[in-house]
Amino acid sequence: MNPVRFDLHHLRAFKMVAEQLHFKKAAELLHITQPGLTRIIKALEEALQVELFERSTRQVKLTAAGYLFLQETEHVFMHLARAIELAQKAKFGDIGHLIIAYNDYAIQDVLPNTLDHFRRQYPSITTDLLYMPTQEQIQGLQQGSLDLGFGFAFSDDPEELGVQWKPVFQDDPVVLLQKDHPLAGRKVISLADLANERFVVGSKNHWQVWRRYFYSLCRHAGFHPIIAQEASTITGIMSLVAAHMGIAILSQSLRKYVHRDLVAIDLALSGQYPQSYISIMWQENNANPCVPLFIQNISAGLTMRPSLTY
Repeated sequence: MNPVRFDLHHLRAFKMVAEQLHFKKAAELLHITQPGLTRIIKALEEALQVELFERSTRQVKLTAAGYLFLQETEHVFMHLARAIELAQKAKFGDIGHLIIAYNDYAIQDVLPNTLDHFRRQYPSITTDLLYMPTQEQIQGLQQGSLDLGFGFAFSDDPEELGVQWKPVFQDDPVVLLQKDHPLAGRKVISLADLANERFVVGSKNHWQVWRRYFYSLCRHAGFHPIIAQEASTITGIMSLVAAHMGIAILSQSLRKYVHRDLVAIDLALSGQYPQSYISIMWQENNANPCVPLFIQNISAGLTMRPSLTY
């Protein structure tokens, strides 16, 4: 048998004859001539090197080989119909896959709620979640290894992120202090009151966007911060602050996960200060049809939760 010598055209013709058991009726339904249909079936039998039909002047019957071939051919057309359905759904993003990155801030509340809403709307779209600092997310989006990112961004950022981004949740900063710090009893602290403090900040490699925001806050408050220590993780920053190495400014979203020896106090930020957000990021030329669906779904989901702004 040489399968190259027949194709779907031959299988459709065979299936119609097998269902009708009448060459003339099958030819009419296929909109071809009866001699043309006879040639197609003969070519298929020659390719398979078996007879598929017993022909007489009175009737047409499937041979044993023809019956078995019909059973498998039915599966071919079932799989083909399924393939067409999936392809059409994928075109509109109804089925597919997304690779989504997140940072420490986003995973606390925003991402779980967003994913839950999206999965209820599009249960056929699967997702892979990867932890990455914001700067690594940006690189992954630019290189095409990620579809979406949930990271940090702020208004008036002097540097372009290099990707598209949209605010999902306004996430104002808090100051982390040791419980025995002189300012620990306050409900709100002015940034100007921190001018002479020593700070623990995120490392340059992993906290680039947040560091720009941190320095922007200090600049608006009229001072240049004193950097005492750097750490690459949230846990590391909190541990250094707890060890009295300095204080830190971090995201409001981490408030309930603060180290037991620390307190998180709101900062008094007026309109002159840049606003900070947990944001969704994507690459504009990403061809994955699920990406715009996810972004649209976020907008719909956020309108259901008034605490979130965008």
